[in-house]
Amino acid sequence: MKTIKALSILLAVGAGAWSAQAAAIEPIPQTPGWRGFVVMGGGYMDLKSNTVAGNNLIDIGQPVIDSVAQRPRSDDTFHPVITGEINYTFGGGWQAFFGTSLEDAVTLDGVTQLGARKDLGSDGGVLQGGFLFSGIPTQVWEDPYAEGVRRRETDRDSTGVRLEWDRILGSAFDVTLSYRDISIDTERSGQGVLSVACDAACQELLVRDGDQYSFDVSYLYRLGEGGRHLVRPLVRYTIDDREGEAISSDGYRLQLSYVFLGQGYSVASNLAYGSSSHDARNPIFGARLDADGIVVDTTLFYRLPVESGRWQAVGSVLWGESDSDVAFHDNEVFMISAGLMYRFGAR
Repeated sequence: MKTIKALSILLAVGAGAWSAQAAAIEPIPQTPGWRGFVVMGGGYMDLKSNTVAGNNLIDIGQPVIDSVAQRPRSDDTFHPVITGEINYTFGGGWQAFFGTSLEDAVTLDGVTQLGARKDLGSDGGVLQGGFLFSGIPTQVWEDPYAEGVRRRETDRDSTGVRLEWDRILGSAFDVTLSYRDISIDTERSGQGVLSVACDAACQELLVRDGDQYSFDVSYLYRLGEGGRHLVRPLVRYTIDDREGEAISSDGYRLQLSYVFLGQGYSVASNLAYGSSSHDARNPIFGARLDADGIVVDTTLFYRLPVESGRWQAVGSVLWGESDSDVAFHDNEVFMISAGLMYRFGAR
C-alpha cells in the first residue's frame, strides 16, 4: 500500500501523532488571540526498506544493494521529534493556522499546512482549506535499483492543497479532499540496474513524479459517560497518477482511530489497513507492485502538574509493514518516541 509503505507517512506519525484531542478539527475559540502547541523529543526507529533514505534530519536505509532480487535489510537510528502548530483566532469564527494540524494526529498524516478555518455554527460545521508542503522532505534514492554501487540520495518534495468539512451540517461526518504534486529532485530510476536490461522505454515506466488525489470520509462516535471514548472509522481512496505507469496506482485505506480522555491522561490509538493496485508491470521485475499494508500505533499523553496543565509528557509506539507482490518493495518499520508537548496562548 503506497500510503503506508512510504517512510514519509511513518515518520509523520512519529512527528505528528501527539495530541489526543485530534479526533477532529478542534473547535475555534470565541475569544481572539494567538494559540498553539509545540512538541520536542526524540525516538528510535528500525526500518527495512530498499527505497527510502530518511530525510534531512535522519540517515537511514542501506545505500548499497547487491541485486534487485535482494529483500530489504534492517537499519536503525535515533531521531529528533520537533513539530507543532501556531494559529490566530479572529472575530466571526475565523482562524488562520500554520504547522502540523492537530487533526492529523489520528489520520497518520503529519504534513505541514498553511491555511484558514471557518466555524459555520452548530448547524453548519467547520470548513478548512490549506496549502500543503513538505516541511522536512523525505529522501529517496535517485535510482533505487542501482546494483553494486553506493546509491545517491535525493529529495522527494510534495506540495498541494487540502479542503475539509468537519461536523457537516451539525453531524459527526467529516469529508476531506487532498491534492499533491510529488516531485523527485533527481530521477534516475532504472539507469543503474545491471542484472536486467532497462532501456529508455523501461526507465519511462519508473518515473515517480506526478499527482496524487485522495478522498476521505469519516464519522466520529462519542461513547461512554461524558463522551470520553472517541471512535472514528475512516475510509480513504487514493489515486496516484505518476508519469511512470508502473508507479501509478489506485489504493484504499480502512482505518479505525480510538481516543480515551482520562483524568490527567489520554490515550490515542490507530489501526489502519490498506491496499494498492498498480496500472502496469514494473519492467525490472515483470510484475506489478501491488501491495497490502498495516499500521498499528498507540500514543500516551500525561498532563504534568505545572503551569495549569499546559505541559504534557508524551510517548508513542508504532509498527507497520507493507507486503508487495515484489519482495524488493516490501517495507517494515518499528518506532518508539517520547517527548514533551507545551500548549501556549489564550484559553
